[in-house]
Amino acid sequence: MNDVVDAMQGVSVLLTRGSDAARRETRRFAVECDRRLAPGRQDPGDPPAARRWQSLALVMSTALCIGITLGLFPSLIALNVESRGFNASWNGLLAAMPALAGILVVPFVPRAVARVGALATFFLAAALSIVSVCLFPIFSDLGSWFAIRFAMGAGMGAQWVVSEMWVNRLATGLRRGMILSIYVIVLSAGLSAGPLIMTSIGIQGSIPFLATAGLLLLSCLPLPFAANAVPSDAVQSRPLTLVAAFVRKPSAMLAGLADGFVFQSLMAFLPLYFLHLGATESTALSFLTLFFAGSLILQFVAGYMLDRLTPATVLIFCCGLLITSLTLMGAAIDVHVIVAALLLVMGGASGALYTAGLAGINDSFSAQEMPSGAAAFNILWYVGGLSGPAAAGYAMNAWDPHGMAAIVCAACALLAVANGLTGYRPTTTRHSHVS
Repeated sequence: MNDVVDAMQGVSVLLTRGSDAARRETRRFAVECDRRLAPGRQDPGDPPAARRWQSLALVMSTALCIGITLGLFPSLIALNVESRGFNASWNGLLAAMPALAGILVVPFVPRAVARVGALATFFLAAALSIVSVCLFPIFSDLGSWFAIRFAMGAGMGAQWVVSEMWVNRLATGLRRGMILSIYVIVLSAGLSAGPLIMTSIGIQGSIPFLATAGLLLLSCLPLPFAANAVPSDAVQSRPLTLVAAFVRKPSAMLAGLADGFVFQSLMAFLPLYFLHLGATESTALSFLTLFFAGSLILQFVAGYMLDRLTPATVLIFCCGLLITSLTLMGAAIDVHVIVAALLLVMGGASGALYTAGLAGINDSFSAQEMPSGAAAFNILWYVGGLSGPAAAGYAMNAWDPHGMAAIVCAACALLAVANGLTGYRPTTTRHSHVS
């Protein structure tokens, strides 16, 4: 029935446009309707299955290098600043630079992709990130570090958007959800490996910075071999304004905002929450490890669900799990087995918010519009990541210790309501059923 409604809307568009525009719209609409009515057929713009899986492996290796960098570098900077005698407030401000850079710079990424192509945009962004990392050991004053951290955040923000665009372009077919969940697992594994690598190379001198630059350089190497499976030519990109991208599917965009808010709040305040509930410091840190483990282990469950359910359904379910787990946590704090189970569920549900949000973007934007969709999603994630910890901190001060849990539950409830009201009915035909 949705196809019939969309077809009638398409006819009305044709009746109101000129002949040339009408012919173009006819061709585009015929392809889209053909794909909807014959879901077993492959999108003409999609690569063959074998080449697509090979390209996915290459893009995943790039994501792993970026994930390791993201897991390594913030702690490296924080420990260096701390060792030089600056107080924690300076560290907090410096840590906010990447998110601020992302909010200000990422809106321009879709137009860069349209002008020079996705591959060139990624390489230019990587060059900015690599040069920025190498400048840290050269300039030792804190003011310079703020500027360099902003530049590095801008470069890595652009890399993140382009890599998400690639994965969404390649994540088609019946295994779409599982592909996206593997992407999140690879990123999470990289994030977890970053601190382990830092313990081996240390934090002093130029070696850890050069190692980070090497990882960023390594992230570029696989991409030329995967470029033929993704839309990198300028004529293949159709940029949208941020407002247009948001309006295209508000519920998908709100998933990015909520995930940034929830994940960053939990990552920053879960140990403190457990300390206030009476746990020891070592127990609180072990509980945080369980939370991260859940986000890794249960991603396969998220992928399985997304291959069978709509992203909206998965988001509502995950929000319910987060609200229930946080509500029970305070009462169960003395029973560590129950707390461990709740934390694994919370970690899995929190990670699935991001995966389901990506799936919503995948459903809602065509390949040509994907850079704009990914950029808008990431900007909102940055906004949520900046505002979440601040709001959670104020909430915990106002209602100690449950304020953080309450505000995270409120964010989850709002996301669930938004998806319940609007849903994720695909507005474009990105999702072909070819594996």
